[in-house]
Amino acid sequence: MIYIVRHGQTDWNVEGIYQGRIDIPLNKTGIEQAKRTREKLRGIKFDKVFSSPLKRAFETAQIICDNPIIKDDRIIERCNGELEGKQKSEYKGTVDFNDPNERKFRNRNHYSI
Repeated sequence: MIYIVRHGQTDWNVEGIYQGRIDIPLNKTGIEQAKRTREKLRGIKFDKVFSSPLKRAFETAQIICDNPIIKDDRIIERCNGELEGKQKSEYKGTVDFNDPNERKFRNRNHYSI
């Protein structure tokens, strides 16, 4: 069986800032979320554990299990280019992140990302 877990909350999640590949750690809530996930997965034996190399993902994996964790660059967060580190409100209506297949700006004056 394969289990996929998203990282816990960061301050930038709360502030509505695009993280992308900027390496932001978990906040207190994110740590608690990871601890609750650990409890829900208690009793499951993991053969291998993989994580993105980003702090928020690696920290989450460390809290969830005691296994050695393999950092794998192939599962790193997508790069959000010039959006990274900016408030989502700055780009509201410009990029549709609700559709994971949407890759182009709606405004023709911008390049696709």
